[in-house]
Amino acid sequence: MFLDVIDLIAHWVSPRLQIQFEMGATDLRIFHPNGQPFLTYVEIAQQAEQERQRAEQAEAKTKRLADRLREMGIDADQIQFLYS
Repeated sequence: MFLDVIDLIAHWVSPRLQIQFEMGATDLRIFHPNGQPFLTYVEIAQQAEQERQRAEQAEAKTKRLADRLREMGIDADQIQFLYS
């Protein structure tokens, strides 16, 4: 197998992967076969940070609720859920 030189990458589609390459003014964008763009490193990092913040908020809420139950004399760890 040999590598092929691609002179003009604008609108070039990989014959094997069916992904499309678009050369912008300052960057190269790559698109899935369905036309959706691949996420950039920055976009992936932003999503990871948002998920980390969401998880922290959920943990804080769970702790507040457990503390509130404890104040009412209920041990949250001993509760059996109806849907378990």
